[in-house]
Amino acid sequence: MCDWRDARKPLCSLVFLLLRPNAFFLLPWRFIKHTDMKTWMMTLGLLTMAATMTAQDARMGSRNDGKGGAHRTHINSGEFYGTLVAFSQSNTEVVRFNIDDVVMRATRDPQFLSATKKLKTHRFESTSQALNVLASHGWVVRSTMVLRGRSGDERHYVMARPMDYILPLTPWLEERSRDRSGQR
Repeated sequence: MCDWRDARKPLCSLVFLLLRPNAFFLLPWRFIKHTDMKTWMMTLGLLTMAATMTAQDARMGSRNDGKGGAHRTHINSGEFYGTLVAFSQSNTEVVRFNIDDVVMRATRDPQFLSATKKLKTHRFESTSQALNVLASHGWVVRSTMVLRGRSGDERHYVMARPMDYILPLTPWLEERSRDRSGQR
C-alpha cells in the first residue's frame, strides 16, 4: 500500500493524484505543501461565492420595478372567459351571465370592470338580447352546448372577451392569506 512517505515512487505518486484531488491537478502530491493547498482551496471557494453573488445580483437587477429587485410580469394580450346560461323556469326564460371573480382582479380597466359588474347582475329578457348586449361590449361566443337540467334543457354559451393587457393571476398564493373559514 502506498503511504504519504512513498510519494516519490511513480506508482504511488499516481495513486495519490487519483485518490486525493487538489487544486494542482498536474502536479504530483509530494510537491504541494499542506498550507498551500488550504490557501488555494479557500481562494477558490471565495471566488466561487463572489461569482455566484454577482450573477444573482445581475439577474435580479436587470428588470427592476423599484420594489427590491423583484419584477412583475404582464401578459400583453389574452382572453377572459364567461358563460351565459339560459333555461326555462315556470314558463319564463331565465338568462344569466356568469364570470369568475378572478377576472375582476386580472385587469385594471375601469370601463371593463364596471360593465362586467353590471352584466353579472342584469336580468336579460331573452337569450338574443343577452348575446347582443354582450357582443356590444366585445364578448364573442366560443362554444355552445345544451345540457339536460332539472327543469328542462339548459343552453350554455362560452363567451370570450379579448383583452390587450392582463395581469398574471396566482390564486394558489392568495389561499395562504385566508383563514380556515375562507374569509380574508
